[in-house]
Amino acid sequence: MEKNNSGSGKMKIITAVLVIVTLVAIGVSVWALFFRSDDNGNALLAPDYAPVSIEKYAEDIGDDSASKLEQTEGGGAVSMSYSTEVGISLSEKTVSLFFENPGKSNQDVVIQIVIHDTVVAQSGRITPGKRVTMLDLPNNMSSSLEEGGYNGKIVVLYYQPENGEKAILNTDIPVNINVSY
Repeated sequence: MEKNNSGSGKMKIITAVLVIVTLVAIGVSVWALFFRSDDNGNALLAPDYAPVSIEKYAEDIGDDSASKLEQTEGGGAVSMSYSTEVGISLSEKTVSLFFENPGKSNQDVVIQIVIHDTVVAQSGRITPGKRVTMLDLPNNMSSSLEEGGYNGKIVVLYYQPENGEKAILNTDIPVNINVSY
């Protein structure tokens, strides 16, 4: 009588394929969670929690933050001041803008400068009572951008200050962006 080894051989092949598929799935998951960036090499903002770092260029506004905006349980209330003109200096690798998160707001914010659906600069957390007039331009952006005028936007992302959880709402502010050397 002959033994039929073809059944056990098929089982080994199926097992090997399943192990390979599992390892590939784990690798893709680790990459997506920890190493993913956009097409320009910018690290993407974690979608659910605010970055730990406070924006290094944030400065006190000096407004009276004693009277916070009223908010409902689990909600938020924000106030902001901004300019629709943004300048990018490729030689200095800086972004000049005006954005305030007044003290009466009760949400932290992160702002992104976006041209053609590409995030070209991003702030750290801006807490209530702070303003930002400058951001760093990532090194890879200075070689990706060309001199000229662009229609862009400031994307404002809101976060709960107590736990860093992202709010449901984002705001897009249309801006004129002037890129120069």
